[in-house]
Amino acid sequence: MTTGAITLTIGGELLLRLAPSTPVPPAVTGLTRLTYERFSICVQGGYMAYTLPADMEVEVQVTYVDAEGNPASVETISWASDPPEIIGALVDPDDPSKLTITPVGPAGNGQVTATADVDMGAGVKALVTTMDITVVAGEAVAGTISPVGPPTPINP
Repeated sequence: MTTGAITLTIGGELLLRLAPSTPVPPAVTGLTRLTYERFSICVQGGYMAYTLPADMEVEVQVTYVDAEGNPASVETISWASDPPEIIGALVDPDDPSKLTITPVGPAGNGQVTATADVDMGAGVKALVTTMDITVVAGEAVAGTISPVGPPTPINP
């Protein structure tokens, strides 16, 4: 890359430098891992919460990987959703790794949690995976027309 300089001397020196603009970084992504004794939570993503319109539902699936990113198996998966007045959840009876999330009330924030037993033996080692959900207003289905002020005299 070529850079240039223009020098203007007026009883001193003023230097103007041409430089490339700073590139815009890609969408923010992050990996957060919280470990306390045998309990570990790992979150990775490029968004804060999944936005779900109040008149829609979405099917999600949890998958697992090992420390090297290889697909990994778990013994059991249990699901929870909270708060119950914002979102409901129904586990797929044929595939416990899948869950249908349905808004049940007003717009707001909720979370679904998948807890897996990753100890493939007699013991239990819980791995908790979370997904934040923001329920927003759905498609408009009705309208209201209202006055925006008092009536006024008609100008002749």
